[in-house]
Amino acid sequence: MGIPEYVLSEEEQKVLDHILDLALEVAQAESGSLILRDRKGELYLAAGRGIRREYLGMRVGNEEGSISALVFERREPIVIDAGSPYPDRRQTRKHASVSLPVFDSARNVIGVLNLNALLPSFPREELPRLSALAESIGLLLAENLLRRQHERRILALSEIVSLFARRVPCASSENEAFAKLSDAVRVLTGASQVAIFRFSPRRSWRVFTLGWPKELTWRALSPLQERVAFLFEERVPRFLEFQSRSLLALPFAVQKARHYVLFAFCDDTLDILDFLLLSVVSALAESCLENLRLLEETKKLTREAERSRLARELHDGLAQILASEQIYLHFLSQEVGKDRQLARELLEKVRNLNTIAIEESRFILSELKGRPVSPLELGRKVEEVIESFLPPGIAVEKSLALPSGLLAFRVYRTVVAVLQEALSNVAKHARAKKVRVVLEALQGAKLRLLVEDDGVGFARGEVGEGHFGLMNLRLRLRTVRGRLRISSSPGKGTKVEALIPLEEVEQG
Repeated sequence: MGIPEYVLSEEEQKVLDHILDLALEVAQAESGSLILRDRKGELYLAAGRGIRREYLGMRVGNEEGSISALVFERREPIVIDAGSPYPDRRQTRKHASVSLPVFDSARNVIGVLNLNALLPSFPREELPRLSALAESIGLLLAENLLRRQHERRILALSEIVSLFARRVPCASSENEAFAKLSDAVRVLTGASQVAIFRFSPRRSWRVFTLGWPKELTWRALSPLQERVAFLFEERVPRFLEFQSRSLLALPFAVQKARHYVLFAFCDDTLDILDFLLLSVVSALAESCLENLRLLEETKKLTREAERSRLARELHDGLAQILASEQIYLHFLSQEVGKDRQLARELLEKVRNLNTIAIEESRFILSELKGRPVSPLELGRKVEEVIESFLPPGIAVEKSLALPSGLLAFRVYRTVVAVLQEALSNVAKHARAKKVRVVLEALQGAKLRLLVEDDGVGFARGEVGEGHFGLMNLRLRLRTVRGRLRISSSPGKGTKVEALIPLEEVEQG
């Protein structure tokens, strides 16, 4: 049979043919037909024996008083013997006929089995056997529906999984997520008209449509307002009656803040498993939209983190250099006309700092490239920072014992930033006469940087968490899983010690 309601497999068709043959044999009939009712309530010829093939699938009259209509109404067999008039008709027959109701599992009449006998009178004792055969047809059709529902659900689940499980998040935009949800509902229910509305007690509006009538805005759907609001308390799909049609309503939300409802006009009858699958689809859509929200939030936090990182770079690099230049320019203004040699030294330091400032700007722009640095480059940079950041008159003791292999750029940048911050604080606050700088490789793949001065020092409470430079150093070391220790006391100088893990460097 090629009708939408019952598409029989080859094996099922053989069983139906066998039942029809048995019925013809029992009734001693020359022909027979199976008439079924479709979703719209119309009757059509579904199968037969002794009937021309082109008649199969044709509509059959079900006007009041017809034999088929009477069987549907009375729910019992109707026997017409030869010479007897049709019920409510002035016609007679030469041969007997019998029409039997075909029931589904819920005892609803879904069809009629008509048999045209060769006998003038139909033997009533055969009615139980024929009724049993009609019952068998009902069972066969019920099993066919169950099989097709099962196959449809498997197909629907397969398509739904392919829609929602290709990647995380499963969509690149809300509109794509709405499209996938609508496709999933269409596959599951057979709906051809779908729309999604953003729901609000004050004002609701349409956000996505698939074959949806343009005139059906929320204003047209406003009679459903209270019932839709109640759906968000139940959080389950429901059928609502709208303009004499069944309207499927599927509520879903994002973080309990943004509420949506999907509407779909469905002709198919849905059972509890269909509603369960719709709830699963709704949950998948909520998860997809939540992942989109989290992705956007992550991007926002990443942008904020990048801005904070650049602020640290500017403070730890260019800001410190410019601050040191300001100190030297102040000394230079006081030495003008006094000591030309000292003035030349100060000018040279300012020139060196300008060179470093240019390099710092390049570091900030190229840090993400992660170019590995050789120990020789790190040693030169340390010498350069010491020479440029400490004012004349401060004695420097330095000890460098660097690792033999290449250093990750992030490690190199951290060492330079800590050294610049520590020496800048010495120049600005310590009033020191001597500074010791130690940079050495330790066992366990670590670098140790020590900057120690004999200056005025400070009490623990004098430098709070709000000190931007020290806070930056702690944050910077935290990003490389390092540690920072600062110890000082009034009149006993300050010691800044950083432990920096060495990272593996990708070759090539």
